[in-house]
Amino acid sequence: MSSDLLDDLRGAARQALSRGGGHDVVDQLDLAGLLIDAAHGGLGMTEREMVVVGEELGRNPVASSFLPAVVLATTLLTEAGATDLLASATEKRHAVALAGLVEAASGAVAAAKSITGQYLLQGSVWALTTPVPVEELLIAAAIGETVGLLVVDIADVRVTPANELDPQRGLVCVELDRAPASLVADDATAAVRAGYRRALLAVAAEQLGVARACLEMSVDYARTRTQFGAPIGSFQAIKHRLAETLLDVELAAGVLEQAVSTRSIDDAELAFVVGTRAATSAAESAIHIHGGTGFTWEHSAHWYLRRARVNATLLGSAGAHREAIAASAGITSSKES
Repeated sequence: MSSDLLDDLRGAARQALSRGGGHDVVDQLDLAGLLIDAAHGGLGMTEREMVVVGEELGRNPVASSFLPAVVLATTLLTEAGATDLLASATEKRHAVALAGLVEAASGAVAAAKSITGQYLLQGSVWALTTPVPVEELLIAAAIGETVGLLVVDIADVRVTPANELDPQRGLVCVELDRAPASLVADDATAAVRAGYRRALLAVAAEQLGVARACLEMSVDYARTRTQFGAPIGSFQAIKHRLAETLLDVELAAGVLEQAVSTRSIDDAELAFVVGTRAATSAAESAIHIHGGTGFTWEHSAHWYLRRARVNATLLGSAGAHREAIAASAGITSSKES
């Protein structure tokens, strides 16, 4: 897609998100098939379009099915070769368990065959769900020595909202107690890795959107808020803080662009880490620059900090991401040396 068309998509997403009213941008812009090939009834777009929408969702951190359904579910099904399920996936929307993505072989959920040949799932995982009720949960589970992709009916599991910090994120805890599941793919290792990489990019884009929005609101406030007869933006401490935030934002944007271009999971990991640092720092700075107003419930700054903080741990701990980046560069921890 050309830069002009990307700008059009950005503008359309921003306008749709600004309307509010609880309508999912995925439905407003008909994005359910964004990453599905045209041959299978989708829009056939790329990760460039994905990160544009992701960034706009960071600017306006509302509830959306974009990450769990449009990004994760369609990627997992496509890469697992289950293209026959894509059409129904765009209509049903799926919740997606995160544990199997973060560490596919962790055994957080184990699948075992019953005497009737049906798969039964046991374990407890975090999952991302959508604003509208979902019927099924996609989950990567250990099947012996391999990782399989399975689908389980939501009615057969216990779902507890885990939304105290960011109610709009759609994070839930799913408990499976011998929950019956249908097998999508018996060896989904490559599909899970592809889904994990794409999730890293999508969340990195959200974090970039959070950082940009916080920087812009901070600059606007620093221009108009006066103290001691001068705009607070003229004070050295505020100037330095805004300049540091700008550097973080530009670095995050550059690293994300590189990660989309190279299609490397290591670069996606780096984009996630750099974007998360930019988002958290920018949100914290926005709260401080706005002074007493920034700490109030009525101001939007705290929602950006909430989204940045939840996103930071959505796909694993910060330490795990840094270790993965170090390992890709051939750097081992002192424990291993």
